[in-house]
Order: sequence, then structure tokens, then C-alpha cells
Amino acid sequence: METTSPQTGGTVLVLGGGGGRGAAQIGILRALAERGIQPDACVGTSVGALNAAVVAALPLGEAVDTLELVWASPYTRAVFHSNPLRIAFNRLRGRSWAGGDGAIGDLVDFATGTVGVQRFEELRLPLAILVTDLVSGEPVTISRGPLRDPLRASCAIPFMYPPVRLGGRFYVDGGVTDNCSLSTAAAMNPSRIIAVDLTAEPAVATPRRWSEIFNRVTSVALHARVRADFDRFSSHLPVTLICPRIAHRLGVADFTSLRDAARAAMEALLATISPADGGLAPGVFYLPLATGESAGTV
Repeated sequence: METTSPQTGGTVLVLGGGGGRGAAQIGILRALAERGIQPDACVGTSVGALNAAVVAALPLGEAVDTLELVWASPYTRAVFHSNPLRIAFNRLRGRSWAGGDGAIGDLVDFATGTVGVQRFEELRLPLAILVTDLVSGEPVTISRGPLRDPLRASCAIPFMYPPVRLGGRFYVDGGVTDNCSLSTAAAMNPSRIIAVDLTAEPAVATPRRWSEIFNRVTSVALHARVRADFDRFSSHLPVTLICPRIAHRLGVADFTSLRDAARAAMEALLATISPADGGLAPGVFYLPLATGESAGTV
């Protein structure tokens, strides 16, 4: 199992996990492509791993076109559409996950088949995928071999999808330990990092149900980890951290509107932080997608 990041230079693009919020990454990537900004390597976790795999396979503009096809496909809808019968069946069988991973496998197969790659070595750009070793509890970086199972493992949300076996060990969603891995990007010896974190929710009313509290606490904890990593690495490395603010509840029908809102917000941000030469100012930038706040930096 590969546990070290590939060495590279230039711009490393980091795409964090966030389920259906991953549609926002497509709009952000479209705005970057139109600005002439191209990554030299990619790091991805969970849904960000799937998006990053496509970006690593194709020039950014073509990758965004392909991602729009992937996200509009029935395979994506199947992943994000809960099946009450499947959940009930798994509960009756005493399984600790709510759904099967067949839909994720089908989506991965469709995405990799569309771009025509099956292995890391066939990609145009270096790619590192984050997974979590279920037994040791440690983050693991995979950057060699077949793409299918590492992508499935990185998307295997605990309690929702079963762990994926790789090399005799079991792995789950990389977001459990490193949801937006600036540390992996920094280990690639880049000249700069551009990261998209999907956990910066807007302010919400006081959550009351346990599921609302759990979701809110999880988002806050994940985003706090990313901010801490930004503080750690930005002291010696240019890091641009893009944080779209997205309400937690999101339906499949919202993917297109989320993509378009993220693109518009990113275009407005780039007008202020990206000079004509294609550079990108470092900092933490929040994109207002779900509230009336103005784009801001911290």
C-alpha cells in the first residue's frame, strides 16, 4: 500500500470531501480553467477524490466538461438517492452500514471509463487519494496501481457504505482522518497549493435533532482541522484555500444550481485575487452560496 505522496512541483490542487457538495467543486474548477489556471498534481478525498481523478486525467477545461457529464448521470443520482429497502435489509442482516457500495462502484467505473484510464500510472498528472485504515485509524495515501478500489474506499462513508478491502486491510472514507489534505499536498514539494474545502457551512439555527447536531459538529470539526493545517503550511508556502458556504441539506436536483452558484461566486472572487498573469493570491476565501453575505477573506 502506497503511503507516501508522489514528488512533484508547480501547483497542487486539493479537493476535499463533502458528498453532494462536490458539485460546487465543478463550478470552481470551471472558473479556474477559464482563468488559465492549470494544476500540476492533484490530491483528493472522498467525492473530491473522484473529481480529482478526472482532473488528473484531462486538461482542466476538458475535465470539467467530463465532470458535468458524470454528475448529470444516473450513476451519480443512484449514489445520492437513499434506498429504504436496502437500508432495512442491511439492518435486518445485522450489518453496520446502511447501503451497499455497488452504486459507488458503478459511478467510479463510469467516470474512469469515460476518461479512459484505469490506473494511476495512466493519468496525465500525479494523483494522491486519501483513505483511512479502519484498524489503525491512520490516514493512508494511495498513488499507484488500479484506481477503482482506492476511489471506492475513499468514498466509503462509515455507517453508510461497507469498508473496502485493499491488500489484506480494510479502508473507509479518507475524510475520517484528513478531509482536505493540505499535508499531502505540502509533501509533494509544490510551488503553491490551491484547495477547495466543502465543510464551511453558513451559520444555522440551533440544531435540535441528534442528526442535525451530529452533522453540524462534524462540519465544524472538519473545517477547524483544515484551518489549522492552513495556518501550519501557509507560513512557508503559498496556499489558496477556497471555502464555499453550503447548507447541509442538499438534494440531487440541487447539483446544477450549486455548480452554477459556485462558478459565479468563484469568478467574482478571481476578479479580485487573480492578476492577469494567472497568479492567485494566498489566503482563506469564503464563497457565499447559501446566504446573503459578501465574499470575504480571513
